[in-house]
Amino acid sequence: MIPHIDHPVWVQIVTGEKPIKSEKATINMLVQSNKMSYERNASPANTKEIIAKTHKFFTQFESIFASEVAQIVG
Repeated sequence: MIPHIDHPVWVQIVTGEKPIKSEKATINMLVQSNKMSYERNASPANTKEIIAKTHKFFTQFESIFASEVAQIVG
């Protein structure tokens, strides 16, 4: 189950403190895009926006990216 959007793990993912490793290009592109966006603007508002986008993605495609979701919750 995907953690709630307010769970601290999302900040860790966005900041790179908790990396998500994947063989899938979609996930790698999402992680890289998040990293670049966060590095350009680490404001709370932008961080919240990145988290919302990432949370929505994983909620929508949870069954497709099960191994990546396991890294988030594990």
